Amino acid sequence: MANIELASDLAIEARAISKKFLLGRRSTSLKDRLTGFSDKNREEFWAFKDVSVQVPKGSMLGVIGRNGSGKSTFLRTLCGVYRPTTGSVAVRGRITALLELGAGFHPELTGRENVYMNGSVVGLDRDHMDSVMDEIIDMADIGSFIDAPIETYSSGMRARLGFAVSVQMQPEILLADEITAVGDIAFKEHGIRRMNELRDKGTTIVQVSHNLQMMQKSCDQVLWLHHGEVRRLGDPKEVVDEYKSLAGVDRSGRMIGGEVGNPKAAARRRKQAAVTETLAAEDTNSVWFETLKFTGPDNGELVAGASAVLSIGINAGAAVADPSLEIRVLAAGGTPTGFGYTTGPLDKDALDETGAGSLEAVINLLTLAAGRYNLKADLRSGEEVISSKTMSIQVAPTLTEGDSYIALPAAWHVTANR
Repeated sequence: MANIELASDLAIEARAISKKFLLGRRSTSLKDRLTGFSDKNREEFWAFKDVSVQVPKGSMLGVIGRNGSGKSTFLRTLCGVYRPTTGSVAVRGRITALLELGAGFHPELTGRENVYMNGSVVGLDRDHMDSVMDEIIDMADIGSFIDAPIETYSSGMRARLGFAVSVQMQPEILLADEITAVGDIAFKEHGIRRMNELRDKGTTIVQVSHNLQMMQKSCDQVLWLHHGEVRRLGDPKEVVDEYKSLAGVDRSGRMIGGEVGNPKAAARRRKQAAVTETLAAEDTNSVWFETLKFTGPDNGELVAGASAVLSIGINAGAAVADPSLEIRVLAAGGTPTGFGYTTGPLDKDALDETGAGSLEAVINLLTLAAGRYNLKADLRSGEEVISSKTMSIQVAPTLTEGDSYIALPAAWHVTANR
C-alpha cells in the first residue's frame, strides 16, 4: 500500500489508481529478458484506469459491472495482491479478503486443523479459535465433517467453511468477491445476513457482486465500473437503476451477460424472449397504454412476498363506454398462472371524454414465486377488448432469515375433537 495520508474517518482511499497487464507469451531468451525486448513485444491491457474512491469506516461499498469490467482486479489491488500501475491506495485497519472461499485450505488437513492454521496466519491464537469453533461449525453447517480431511469435502462444504472462518477473523476491513455466487440459497442468504451484521459492528466492507438487489439494500455507496472506467459512483438505488437501464438488456428484460458460461440458461432466456414477442404480436392498440409498470414501492424491483404497485396510464383518443381493466399474469412460457387483477367497471370519471386517465393499484402481498413472467393488460369496453399490451416482468426472491417465512392470509376454522 502506498504511504499517503488518510483522513481519520476513512478506512480506504484509492487515488486515481490504474492497473496494467502485459498480454502474450514472454520470451525465455536471457538476452531478451535482460534487454527488456520480450516486454516490448507484448500487448498492454489496462484492467481499470483512474479509479478514485473513499470508503468511510464502518460503511459498505458495492462494486458492480459486467464481466470483464475490472471489478475483481480492482478489489485485489485494494487488498495488496496487485500493486497499482499508477495512483496510490491507503488503508487503515486489518484486512480480510474473501477472494476465493476455501482457497487457502490444505487438502490433507482436517477442517478443524485448517481453522487453527488460518487463525495463526492472521495472528489469532488457539484459545481464540477454540472460543469461536462451535460458531464456525454451526455457520458452515458441516457437523462432524469438521474432523475430516478437506479433500473429502464437496465444493459447497469447502466454500461454507471458508466463509465461516473468514468472518471470525475479527476483520476491520472485509473485501469480498462474489461470495454470494456460490453455495445454495440458504448459504447465500446467510452470507448476506452475516455481512450486514459485520457492517453493523463497525467492519468496513467492499464487495463485488452481481446481486443488484443486495447491493441496493445493503450498501452505502455503489461503484459502477464499465470497461475499466468509473461510469458512476454514488447512491446505491440511483446507480443500480441506471446500470439496469443502460448496461444492456435482452428483449425479455434480462441483463445481457448475466448467463455467460451457462448455455442452457442462455437458451432458456432466448426462448422466453421469443414467447414474449409472440404474445406481444397479438396486442391490439397497445399504444393506448401510455404507461404500464409493475414495480415494488418507489419504483423498486418486484420481490416475492412483498408489496407491489401497478401503474397504468391510458390514452384511447376517444371516449370509452363502460371501461374496465383486466391484468393477467402468464408464466414465462406463456401459460396462464391463474393470477391476475381487475378493476371491475371503472368509475365514470376514471377516463375523461378523450379516453385518458391514470390508475394505480397497490398489492399488499405479491404471491408470485421468484422468476420471470409475462404481464397481459386488457382495456375493455363492456365485454369487448379494445386495447391490450404485453410486457415481461421479473420477480426477485424474498430474503428471509432462518426459519422465517411469508405469512399468507387465511381464515382458520378450528374443530375440537372430544
